[in-house]
Amino acid sequence: MQWVMGHAHLSTTEIYLTPTRDEVIEGVLAHHARQSRVQEAPPPQPAPGYDPKSLSVLFGRPS
Repeated sequence: MQWVMGHAHLSTTEIYLTPTRDEVIEGVLAHHARQSRVQEAPPPQPAPGYDPKSLSVLFGRPS
């Protein structure tokens, strides 16, 4: 990356690798928003041939 950006010193490139406080907060909030959408999605249907009741017992999910 240093070569691509044309930096003579790696320390110059490193300034782009350290996130700011606001970037970290934004990333954490985005992560939690994605996780809440995943948790709200209904569980996928089992593949043909699997008994949903057996899978619910095995994985602890409602059938």
